[in-house]
Amino acid sequence: MNKTMKLLAGFALVLMSTGVVLAQKPLRILMVGGGGSHDFGRWYGQEDKKTIESTGKYSVTYTEQTDSIPAYLKQADLLILTNNQPINATGQAAITKFVEKGHGLLLLHAAVWYNWEDWPAYNLNYVGGGSKSHEKLQEIKSFVVNSGHPITQGVPAKFEFVDELYRHVPDPAAKGIEVLVIGQSKETDAVYPGVFTVKHRKAKIAGITTGHDERSHQHEAYKTLLINAVNWIAD
Repeated sequence: MNKTMKLLAGFALVLMSTGVVLAQKPLRILMVGGGGSHDFGRWYGQEDKKTIESTGKYSVTYTEQTDSIPAYLKQADLLILTNNQPINATGQAAITKFVEKGHGLLLLHAAVWYNWEDWPAYNLNYVGGGSKSHEKLQEIKSFVVNSGHPITQGVPAKFEFVDELYRHVPDPAAKGIEVLVIGQSKETDAVYPGVFTVKHRKAKIAGITTGHDERSHQHEAYKTLLINAVNWIAD
């Protein structure tokens, strides 16, 4: 052991003996928003960023500049996609490389849609299906169907808020999803996945289909699901 290593080891022993714990650096999250029909900057770039960072465990960088995705991902530990705007081939490749290396991915609301016809592998491999339509903004009844999963801990068995019920359909050609929360249609009583995880050989992936405006982003059940999903993916 060289002199530097001995000094570091000695310093560590002193800290342990005095009960001092060095604070861990927060994990770095890249959140990509932007596109149509939503106030991405307000409800994701501000509200969800604040909710996630309130844990003290994460640092969130929010961007709507999709051309910058490859550069930002070099400094990220976890990726959150909320956007429905185009992502060029370079950005798509960077996201694919990031996830296939085993880095976690969280998909929020607009990002579980079938957004990119030129990137079918996204919905197949990372969403496990997707949404092509939704009901009008109205009260949605949501039910936890897997209370044992870490993402649903502390979430009421039933909760309601006004949002767009995405008619989310799993793709039978995909690896499969595990549904944790379902949303029930007020119009037909049909149920759809509301919160789910996606089976992937390396990465942890989760999706939350709700999140249109303040009525979800400021709801305690949504905020708990968001934090739990980030914690589960980051673990």
